[in-house]
Amino acid sequence: MKSHLLIRFLTVLPLAAVSGCDDGAFMDPAAVTTQSARATVGFIFDSTAIATPPTGGIPTDLLPSTAFGDAALQGSLVGTTEPFTQTDTLGSRADLESQSWKLERDPSEGQVLVLNKVASGPETPQEPAILQRTALARLQRWGIPTSEIGAVRQRKSFTQSEDPAGLEVPALHRHKTFVMRAINGIRVEGHRAVVSHGPDGSFQRALIAWPALGRSGHLLRTRLTTAQIEDRARTALQAEGETTGPVQLSWKYVPTQLATGGWALTLKVSARMPSVTSTTSTEEPRVVDVDVSAIP
Repeated sequence: MKSHLLIRFLTVLPLAAVSGCDDGAFMDPAAVTTQSARATVGFIFDSTAIATPPTGGIPTDLLPSTAFGDAALQGSLVGTTEPFTQTDTLGSRADLESQSWKLERDPSEGQVLVLNKVASGPETPQEPAILQRTALARLQRWGIPTSEIGAVRQRKSFTQSEDPAGLEVPALHRHKTFVMRAINGIRVEGHRAVVSHGPDGSFQRALIAWPALGRSGHLLRTRLTTAQIEDRARTALQAEGETTGPVQLSWKYVPTQLATGGWALTLKVSARMPSVTSTTSTEEPRVVDVDVSAIP
């Protein structure tokens, strides 16, 4: 009997990206080679990404809350005229289904899931840049403006079958376009859209976490200097048990749902330490949030 494994190869392809995403290389700590030297130096901060403080406000053009209505989701995001029937509800979440599509929406959380019930056809040659443009056009048609689009990444996922004879050759499963939310070039934590196309280029799936932002209640700036932020990062890392090593600092906005139901953003700094690989295990990168006394 065969079993099927889903394997995702994160192959980087040419991208269209907006500045301000949380990518970047760690500072090379090659000059610090001994434990005693590391203990003396302590943390090695790369503060390049926070050298310029945020100055912009909330854009006037935002995803509207009406984008989570049935008409916008079915006509603009899914792109179908098929009639939908509501099959289930739980709180603000609703499940809907048509002849060819399944749709889950939760306007309160800003979450949407679209599933194509018609399987993809056989693999045909696809141009990644065209698939990426097609995915972005779908999201923008639904209502996501360019002012909220940050980094865009194109990837492929593969499946691989296993039987008693061993593993078979991996087969292409999906083309995936990852679209990160950003405001004024600064990444919004946890908010993104993933649009998936099949091996034949057909639209197969969309998984979106992108709640509509309010017009007020945001804390988008800080009066702290880079040196003051580094001091706070050092304290935050030490509170988590860290004592030494390279640290990359970057801006990010953390979303919070207000009592009114709307969503607001708060500026923070992400202090990221690299992964650690030993002979027996790999420790994931350590990321600690740093409070920067954000102000409107």
